Amino acid sequence: MILMTSAKLIDLHLGVHIKAAYHQLSEDISPLYDSREAKNIADWIMEELTGWDHSKRLIHQDKLLDESQIEKLNTYTEELLGGKPIQYILSKAWFMGSSFYVDERVLIPRPETEELVDLIKHKYQDLKNVDQRQIRVVDIGTGSGCIAISLKKIFPDWEIWAIDKSLSALDVTNKNAAAHRTELISKQLDILNNFKNDSLPTFDIIVSNPPYIPESDKIHMSNHVLLHEPHQALFVSNNDPLQFYKAIIDFSTHHMQRGGMIFFESHEEYASDVAELIEKNDFEEVSIKKDFQGKDRMISARKIGSSL
Repeated sequence: MILMTSAKLIDLHLGVHIKAAYHQLSEDISPLYDSREAKNIADWIMEELTGWDHSKRLIHQDKLLDESQIEKLNTYTEELLGGKPIQYILSKAWFMGSSFYVDERVLIPRPETEELVDLIKHKYQDLKNVDQRQIRVVDIGTGSGCIAISLKKIFPDWEIWAIDKSLSALDVTNKNAAAHRTELISKQLDILNNFKNDSLPTFDIIVSNPPYIPESDKIHMSNHVLLHEPHQALFVSNNDPLQFYKAIIDFSTHHMQRGGMIFFESHEEYASDVAELIEKNDFEEVSIKKDFQGKDRMISARKIGSSL
């Protein structure tokens, strides 16, 4: 499904000033985005085209774009009007203040997931009596690797594993790990079918932002998401919306140290159900934390036993 089929393309030979190109792009995509988001996207595109930040573009706002820049601008405009997310157009998404490569093999990182990383950061930065070199972490369903890589940058002494069912997603993970010069151990694993995998060690931290959106929620979602982001990383069956949490908790039975911690991102409507499920499976200190929108989003708990 194409959202719009036409755009007011710029003639390569007539040229256009930076300021005029910015305003035209903002206007062209305004039917798809609210005013603030349209301006942010136009700003991002103009920075990509010129290599200049906002301040420098203001100084040079009357400079003409060259033909190659106009050609790229026209292509970007058509892709945006077709509903393609800006992150996939530019193959770039920002997470925890860093740029990550993304394409349609992986989900676009969300601000809510940054809060999951922050939760782990604050939990472990204050543990003065812990030998950080001994901490082993697994990020289940790693996708772009944004969680695993961000944690490795915060805690460089940690041993961090990144696992995913999709080999193509792991290609993106490894590409990002190389770009950020972070050492991860990546492994293909379908957590729904291999939760007892004996080739994996035990972990002190399990973190996951698993698929948690019921199929029935599709009717409320934008085409930017539905037509471009990988469905296997987004959706779960209406009949068992907690299936990934159950599998990961089963995994923790075989692969988690006593006193270790589990961290989840969840659907706001199922956060209390996930917390209850965790509590019934040998965990304590179960906590639900709201995201920046006030929605129940992050869940943490400690495996019963001697603490870290």
